[in-house]
Amino acid sequence: MASKTSGIDLRAITGARRAQMPARLAPMLATLIDKPFTDPGWYFEPKLDGYRIVAFVSGGESRLQSRHFQDYTDRFPIIANELSEQAVDDAIFDGELISLDEKGKPCFQCLQQHLQRSASQKTVYTLVYYVFDLVHLNGYDLMAVSQSERVSLLQKVFNTGKSVKAISRLEGNGVDIFKAAIDAGFEGIIAKRRDARYQEGKRSTDWLKIKGTLADEFVIAGYTAGQGARSGVFGSLVLGQYDSTNRLIYAGNVGTGFDERLLDDLKSKMKKLVTDKSPFLSEIPFEAKTTWLKPELVAEIKYAERTRDGILRQPVFLRLRTDKPAGEVRPQTILSKE
Repeated sequence: MASKTSGIDLRAITGARRAQMPARLAPMLATLIDKPFTDPGWYFEPKLDGYRIVAFVSGGESRLQSRHFQDYTDRFPIIANELSEQAVDDAIFDGELISLDEKGKPCFQCLQQHLQRSASQKTVYTLVYYVFDLVHLNGYDLMAVSQSERVSLLQKVFNTGKSVKAISRLEGNGVDIFKAAIDAGFEGIIAKRRDARYQEGKRSTDWLKIKGTLADEFVIAGYTAGQGARSGVFGSLVLGQYDSTNRLIYAGNVGTGFDERLLDDLKSKMKKLVTDKSPFLSEIPFEAKTTWLKPELVAEIKYAERTRDGILRQPVFLRLRTDKPAGEVRPQTILSKE
């Protein structure tokens, strides 16, 4: 494939510097805020519901790295093969890998099911890697280059394929864009400051995420006994999050959001983690008989609000997050952009 970078003088771009391509990269993260906004200094992207993937391309080969440095190249060979055909000497792309169901809608559960298959099994789902940033190109580190300039470079050099695409940049009224994104079935939007630098491994206020519902990750610390139709599985999951001193703090119980298949899958996974000792250092405020677990499973839970004590109101189980280490599960800070 003919190079699309021959007419680009990276030496003339403010912030670009000569550097070897690193072996790994911790992606920049967005900060959660409470509501959408409009500001000419920002643009927007739809918030995709998948796995964060950093892609390294060099010498006609590619490697896919997760947010926590796992190598996913063999799990997504179609994506890796298409990225290998990018017309660059070397590059680092940042993006989100999603799965689409039979109706063409994003399906996080489909992505998790794909990862549970063996590497040799053929996928039954459509996988798409949406690229939204360019961090390194042809021997130049671009982290100190402005957000707008990096995205402009990305649009010039990136070759869209069947399974690899550049994400759409949305301009205009952020409130209207947010509403349209929610109506289209997205989780929300990401707002990005036009002059932002790429801050490796940092959760920055130069990238902001606005979600349609409150949701967060929690450690599954145990489960209560089930009754009636759920007597053979469990009643509710006991949830916790780590505080700044790495103590697991009780956040409530969740007993809704499960179908029969999920109940059985969770019970099977939890059976291997049963322990006699509570992972909480202090007493929890309920008396139901509880089976304690080693704190290894992470669940994403949506909820209406949190009490002053940090307990969830109206929690609903969304899914397991196999891509999130339990030891990093802490409450999200929700900022207000005024």
